[in-house]
Amino acid sequence: MTISANDRRKTYVGNGVATAFPGPRAFLASHIQVFTGTHPVYSLVPPSQYTVTGLRANTSTVTFNAAPALNRDVLILRTVPLDQPADITNQGAFLPEIHEDAFDYRVMQLQQLLDSGMQLVQDPDSGEFVWDAKGSRIIRVGDAKGDADAVNFRTVLVLIEQIQNGGGSVGIAPKFWSFEGDGEVTDFPLAGADVLDALFYDTALEKTAGAGDYLVSKPGDFQILPGGEGVAPAIRFTTAPADGQRGFTTLRGYARPWIGQPPIYTVAPRIISVTGNVTLGGDMHNTLILANSPNPITITMRANTGGSADWKEGQFFSVMQVGAGQVTLAVEGGGGQLNVPAGFEAKTRAQRSIISATNIAPDADAWLAAGDLLRVTSVPDLQCFELIDRTVLLTANIATGNGKDSLVLPYGLLLDTVANGGIYATLSTAQASGTPLTIDVNRNGTSILATKLTFDSNERSTTTAATPPVLVAGGDVLAKGDEITIDVDQVGTAGARGLRVYLVGQRAS
Repeated sequence: MTISANDRRKTYVGNGVATAFPGPRAFLASHIQVFTGTHPVYSLVPPSQYTVTGLRANTSTVTFNAAPALNRDVLILRTVPLDQPADITNQGAFLPEIHEDAFDYRVMQLQQLLDSGMQLVQDPDSGEFVWDAKGSRIIRVGDAKGDADAVNFRTVLVLIEQIQNGGGSVGIAPKFWSFEGDGEVTDFPLAGADVLDALFYDTALEKTAGAGDYLVSKPGDFQILPGGEGVAPAIRFTTAPADGQRGFTTLRGYARPWIGQPPIYTVAPRIISVTGNVTLGGDMHNTLILANSPNPITITMRANTGGSADWKEGQFFSVMQVGAGQVTLAVEGGGGQLNVPAGFEAKTRAQRSIISATNIAPDADAWLAAGDLLRVTSVPDLQCFELIDRTVLLTANIATGNGKDSLVLPYGLLLDTVANGGIYATLSTAQASGTPLTIDVNRNGTSILATKLTFDSNERSTTTAATPPVLVAGGDVLAKGDEITIDVDQVGTAGARGLRVYLVGQRAS
C-alpha cells in the first residue's frame, strides 16, 4: 500500500469510558507501544493491559482492558526493529504483497528515525538551519568548555555564581588604542576589540594638533565597525581628524576577570548511592552519598597527585548511613591527615547518621570530619554540685528546717538518673534509730522530688535506702540561674551529723 504521511504517532485524551483507540499501521502486536500520562511525562503500559487488532491493515486498533481515566493522555507509537526480516529468493514467485510489505517496513523505520531524533530544520523566522528537539528535554549534556558549546543547567548555575562573585570567565578586560589623523582617514583599526557598542568606549581628540589638549568625543561623533576575515574592528569618525591631530580610545572593562582558582560553587548537591567500598576524587565535590549497605564499608578520599581529579581546598562531600553497615572515612594510602574531634572516630554513629569531610589542605591531603560521628568516650563528662547543711557545725546534730544551704546554678544541668547517682546525699555520722532522716531539694522554692531522699538507720548514704528517691516530671532539667536549696523535713533519734547533698549531671547550656 502507499504511505502518504508519517502515521507512527497517535495521541488521544481519555474520557473514562472509551477503551478502543485507532493506532498506526503495524505488522506485529509487538511493534505497538502504548503510553499514558500527562504531557510530557508518560508511563509505558504493559502489553497485558491491552490488545492490538487490525494488524497489516491500514490502521490498527488498541483496546484497553480498562478505559483510560478522564483527561488522561494516551500515546500510541509504532516501534519497529531496525532490521530486514523479508527474505526474497531467486526464481521464486513474484508476490506483490511481500515486496509491498518490505517497502512499507523500510518506510516505517525511516519514519521512526525521523520522529524519534532531533532534526536539522530551517527556522522560519531567521532562515537559519537549527536543531529541533520538538519540545523535549535534552539530557546528559556535558559541562560547556568552548564558546560554541551547548550549556547545561549546572553550567548556567556556575556561570551565575561566577558573575555574582566578580566576573568568572565572562569579564571584558580594558583595552587602549591611540592614533594620529592626516586630514583624510576616518577609520582607525582597533586590534583585539570585542565589543561593538560605542557606549563602552571613552574617546578623545586633541583640540589643537600636537597641543595635548584632548577633548572628549561623544558617541555620535564616531561608531565602531565590526571586523572581517583578516580585518580588525575599527573606529570610524564622522569627520576625519586633522593632519597631526592625535587621539585615543579606551574600551572600559566590566565584570572584572576572575584571578586565581574559580570560586567554589554552592549549587544543590548531587546525590548518589553506593553499596560497597568506594574511592572519591575531586569530581565528587558537593555530593551527598547514600551508603546503603548491610555490611560496614569504607569511603576513601583519593590522595592528590597533581591531576585534574585532585581535591581543592574547601571542597567537601557528605555521607548518610542508609543501611545497617557503618561507614568509615579514610585517606587513600594511609597517609594524609584526617582531623576528628577529640572523643570521636571518623565513622557514622548509627543508621540515618550524616557525616561530612572537608578538604582543608590539598597539598597535605588534610581533611576535617564533622557531623553525627561515633563517640569513643562511653561515659559523658559529668558536673557535680554539692550543698552542705551550713546551719550547724560538723560536730553538732542535724535538726529539721528549711534553707539549710542554697546555690545559684552558673549554667544549665541535666541530672543523671537516680540509679546512676544523679541526686543523692551523705552523712559523716549516721543516726542510730527512729524514723528515716528525710531531705528535700528545691528549685526556686519548689521541690524537684516526688519521693524525698531518705537515710535508713545506721546508713550514711541515701543510695542504700530501702525507698529510693523519685524526681518529679522535669525535675532533672535545671536551668542556668535556678536557685537550689535543701531542707531537712524529718529526723529520727539525735545523732545524724555532716549532711551533704550532691547533684550530678551533664552541662546543658
